[in-house]
Amino acid sequence: MSGPESSQSRFIYDVVIIGAGLYGIQAARYYLDIHPNARLCILESDNVIGGTWSSKRIYDAFWTQTPVGMAEFSDRPMSPPPEQDQYYGFFRAHYLTKYLEAYVSDHIYNSQSIRQRIAFNVKVEGVEKTEDRLWTVTCRNGAQIKTAKLIDATGMTSIPNMPHVPGQEGFRGLLIHHKDFGQSTFLDDPKKKNIAVLGGAKSAADVVYAAAKAGKNTSWIIRKEGAGPAALLSAEGRGPYLNSNESFYTRLVAGFLPNPFNNTSWLKRFLHGTAIGRWLVKRLWDGVDIDNRKKADYKRAEGREMEFENLEPDTPVFWQNDSSGINQRPDFYSTIAKRVHVYRQSIDHLSADSITLNANGASASNSRSLPLDVLIMCTGWLPHSQLFPTPVALDLGLPTAIAESTPEETAGWETLEDGGDRNIFARFPLLRHPPAHFKTRTLYTPCRLYRAMVPVIDIEDHSIIFLGKLIVGNNFRVAEVQALWAVAYLDGNIQLQRQGMELEIGETVAWCRRRYLSKGDLGSWFYFDALDYTDMLLEQIGLRSHRSRGWLKDLFGPCKAADLKYLADEYIKAYLPL
Repeated sequence: MSGPESSQSRFIYDVVIIGAGLYGIQAARYYLDIHPNARLCILESDNVIGGTWSSKRIYDAFWTQTPVGMAEFSDRPMSPPPEQDQYYGFFRAHYLTKYLEAYVSDHIYNSQSIRQRIAFNVKVEGVEKTEDRLWTVTCRNGAQIKTAKLIDATGMTSIPNMPHVPGQEGFRGLLIHHKDFGQSTFLDDPKKKNIAVLGGAKSAADVVYAAAKAGKNTSWIIRKEGAGPAALLSAEGRGPYLNSNESFYTRLVAGFLPNPFNNTSWLKRFLHGTAIGRWLVKRLWDGVDIDNRKKADYKRAEGREMEFENLEPDTPVFWQNDSSGINQRPDFYSTIAKRVHVYRQSIDHLSADSITLNANGASASNSRSLPLDVLIMCTGWLPHSQLFPTPVALDLGLPTAIAESTPEETAGWETLEDGGDRNIFARFPLLRHPPAHFKTRTLYTPCRLYRAMVPVIDIEDHSIIFLGKLIVGNNFRVAEVQALWAVAYLDGNIQLQRQGMELEIGETVAWCRRRYLSKGDLGSWFYFDALDYTDMLLEQIGLRSHRSRGWLKDLFGPCKAADLKYLADEYIKAYLPL
């Protein structure tokens, strides 16, 4: 579609979606599956689709974190990439960008594809509810778009976190955020020899590996005052499972996850409510952690000179204080051990052509100065929204700077979260005893959206919803289920009660903090819990087709995208009878 072009332009739609990543694409697909004649548009600030999976951001060496059969949507299976571009089902990420490009083109409703409904290069500057009860979306060029229903699908990876480094103004080299790595060309530039990567998460691991394989002199800097390096789990599956994701995303394994999303499971009650059950849970997770550390062999001799042992996570993988990811490269650890110097130090400053590190509390004599041509900041994303003024964002339940929150509002939520804390400890006693860990400083209020999607400011107004405001291990499944739940909510087919919503938000925030430590402070880190979370959403709207495989496969079988294939039809039959 042609985007808004002038300050005098005004467009009126039934639904406007902000963001054309996974969540925005699925929001459009499900809304149009159910309401094919709706006037719907998607506003995308970039000139391509896909969000973090866009062709502009995918470097050829990057691989997916989700395997074949899961890295797709239920209504369009993805053709498996060639075997040489797979590793236990994980595959080169550029195949996914091709899949998404084809997906938006071949989904056609009322003679118009999803792609034709996307307005590219449209930066949304603000959103407000106006007196006509419509949402007014103001774009950078001054154009205004009005809509009855608004879906914010900007997610959690829209605003790069770029911490300031002393001296960076005088640095003559290249300084970029990892979101721009896919468009950069420095790996092919022989003049840019010395590369440093700041950050300990999976994005940093990918960039470091690519730089090392390109023959660069690579330094990996993981701040001493941070949560530490990520745990990179094996891609290999066991028994009948092709890969670790297949073995993990079963309802049997979901029983070993202490979360509040599944209140009826007999397996969860046994595993977390009895002493022998808790022993089994601890034994399983201890085994995963021990196996992971053994495969990495952080104390290996070949890595001593490069301080490879600094990559060992600070906490067990169960707790996620330092996050985790999938290691899809058989030579990852050997490459890092031989070619990358790993530092657990803070950055003191940048100069014109070097970076100086200084261990916390150490004297200046322990500082290290490294020659530097390129610094890549793999430092994640900021959680707040740029679409709403701070008071409105607070009312909606979006993360905002703590300093902007009123004492009265803070006290009210703290009371709810204290009550949630007691409930979580009663159900999951294991969470009472976290390991020693570094506690990062909290700068933002937690995400206080019901079911990570709905504001509680006005429960009668089913006209706005937020998708992708959480961190999970399988965004494809969550994007699809959230999109269908969003349709049910916007259609008015989910009845809500404010007190119950607030109690659940308080409990979810409390659980997240106890379950995922520093990562959980924002109340939106559901990393291991995608299966229970999506089951809860589908159960709330009374859908069951995703669990029609028989009890044996339902318990032991990997939950793949194809399981969700008939949900739209089931919803239409239940809520839109002829």
